[in-house]
Amino acid sequence: MLKLTNVKNRLIEKVNAKKKLMMIPIILATNVMIAPVAVADFYISSFGTNEVMRFNEDTGDFLGVIAGVDGPFASQIGFNGDLFVASFNTGEVLRYNSKTGEYLGVFIESGEGGLTNPTAPNFGPDGLVYVGDLANNQVIRFDEDGKFIDVFADAATSDLDGPFMQTFDDDYMYIASGYTNSILRYDLETKEYLGAFVPPGSGGVVVPVGLEFGPDGNLYTSSSGTSAVIRYDGKTGEFIDVFVPPGSGGMDSPRAIRFGGENSDLYVVSSNTNNILHYDRVTGEFIDVIANDIPSGFVAPRGLTFSPRPEFLVDACPAVVVDSEEQFTKIKVHRRISDFTDRRPKVELVSITVNDPDLDIDDLVKNARFGERDMKFKLDTLNDSDTDRIYTITYTATNKDGAHTLATSTVTVPSSTVSDDEGDDDNSD
Repeated sequence: MLKLTNVKNRLIEKVNAKKKLMMIPIILATNVMIAPVAVADFYISSFGTNEVMRFNEDTGDFLGVIAGVDGPFASQIGFNGDLFVASFNTGEVLRYNSKTGEYLGVFIESGEGGLTNPTAPNFGPDGLVYVGDLANNQVIRFDEDGKFIDVFADAATSDLDGPFMQTFDDDYMYIASGYTNSILRYDLETKEYLGAFVPPGSGGVVVPVGLEFGPDGNLYTSSSGTSAVIRYDGKTGEFIDVFVPPGSGGMDSPRAIRFGGENSDLYVVSSNTNNILHYDRVTGEFIDVIANDIPSGFVAPRGLTFSPRPEFLVDACPAVVVDSEEQFTKIKVHRRISDFTDRRPKVELVSITVNDPDLDIDDLVKNARFGERDMKFKLDTLNDSDTDRIYTITYTATNKDGAHTLATSTVTVPSSTVSDDEGDDDNSD
């Protein structure tokens, strides 16, 4: 408890120190207009310089400052594909055109619903806006016009302490509760607190901040206290692995995490080193520093958001096939997709692979139409080998601007062979 308290106090001290240092006048809620660009960009909240900056996601080239914001925390793409930024120090959520940088006004006024120090705005599947408030230990809910609806979650009715990033599936909100070292879950319809989806300290997490469902459907969080990214089962919350080990690529106090770029890889804000780090979405291996403070000059970055693209997850059913009587089993893939700039992104089946290199995938798959919106096909589910067979199914969703997102799901066929030790009963006298 002493260690956690010290971490919490250090974070608060850093915020207060930033406020004291911010003596140079800045133009708030305004923007420096730059030319419209292609869809492949990302935005960084530079907390230490009170700016939101744009970078090319393929090269990491600095494209300019799009806005001056007093204490920019997390940001998010929302209605109409616009960029919404939490201004921590003014208690507002501001709105910008994500393509031009044009300032569109204050979306949520300071004090609306008690909003004081917003951390992360996000957009639920119910069409409402959820904003964490660090000062009040609350998640406050607003309508599409930025008007207060209710307090969705708080410390009085749940274990929430330090509301940082939240994310959603169709039924639940998940939030990084930084100072309890846990991920909490709430029912979207009833607001019922359902407990810790990820229990305190699971997998070694300390002060989780960033939170994101990955292309594989699992849940990832940045453990800012251990400088790592940890992965949990997206359906059960069980610890899977430390996806990015502590300090990999120079990571130090990670904040926002996002999956994006050409391959839907993992990007992490390393706040203490002023770097944006790039990792392989499958292995977690460090690839490169995609952007840093030269020449942009960003300091103590917090938020990271990619330009508009589909939010896309797939889920193959059945996920595990045991004791199949037929050689081929029908697989149905469910999808969850949304895009604020395109009501019907193009979905395509990209590939089906298998983990056994000695098998010919063409002999294992039937009726799959690659390059089409094919969500039903058959897989060979008779496995007489001594290892589990794992199929990986990959789709892509592309919006009208050409921005795309990859999503994967797996089907596991356990080995049907049983070792002699497991198969023999002990009938000795």
